[in-house]
Amino acid sequence: MLAGATDVGKSTLCRLLLSYAARLGRQPCLVDCDVGQGSVSIPGSLCVLSVERPADIETGEFNKQASLVYSYGATTPSDNFKLYTTVVTSMAAMFRERCTARPATKSGGCVINTCGWVEGQGYNALVHVAEAFEVDVVLVLDHERLTLDLQRDLPKTTEIVPLPKSGGVVARTREFRRRNREDAVREYFYGKRPHLLSPFSFEVAFSDIQICKIGVMVTQHRRQHFLFISAPAVPQSALPLGMEKVDGSVLLVHEEPTKQLSHTIVSLSMANSTEEDVASTPSAGFPLHH
Repeated sequence: MLAGATDVGKSTLCRLLLSYAARLGRQPCLVDCDVGQGSVSIPGSLCVLSVERPADIETGEFNKQASLVYSYGATTPSDNFKLYTTVVTSMAAMFRERCTARPATKSGGCVINTCGWVEGQGYNALVHVAEAFEVDVVLVLDHERLTLDLQRDLPKTTEIVPLPKSGGVVARTREFRRRNREDAVREYFYGKRPHLLSPFSFEVAFSDIQICKIGVMVTQHRRQHFLFISAPAVPQSALPLGMEKVDGSVLLVHEEPTKQLSHTIVSLSMANSTEEDVASTPSAGFPLHH
């Protein structure tokens, strides 16, 4: 697992390590837990990508056909920390199943790229990823305190290796990151030169589909069995008498189609008919225009 603040070269080092492994004849996996960057799929998703060849010399990207994508729906783990950890846990379980089914994947191992948020809950997210994937080596780039914290909180069998910042790394502004995310979404649907795509649109009746969102603030009465669901989070002191907050971070709520959904991206879930496994099932990005 690679850990460190933003703009220290984690993604670049990931590509180097995976390309070296592929040249040695191994078949490692790239586990992308950086929801803000989206190096495999669109930003807001977590992915496992099987790497069989080194990265392309011109584009610096791997073949993305053998990828397993989980929708998270935000660009930082802080938006819904419980949903983020739920998806990571499910993704780790799926990776272990793949290792059982494919000996080449098991011997190839994985390289995990993480977010650059390493404070507070960001640090908790790092620890959760390391525990879920049973990481045995953590490379910490240019962050002495993070190195010490991980040495304290991770098992003694996990080797923590401090490394300097990658050479040639430049700091990126918030506006630059926003444009990068927009470009990544555009490339997801229209491709990138010289491999341009020709996507087409089609209409689906709202009566034929169910639109849902995951994660809401839920309040319930202490003595009576009914719930009130509301989107904005409010403090306990502002709730009516007898009401209390309930954790609805991974609660699935049906959403009525409105104009606010225009020109947004939803994920097409591959889950079963039961609603409980929607948050932990791979999904695919899908544009909603109308």
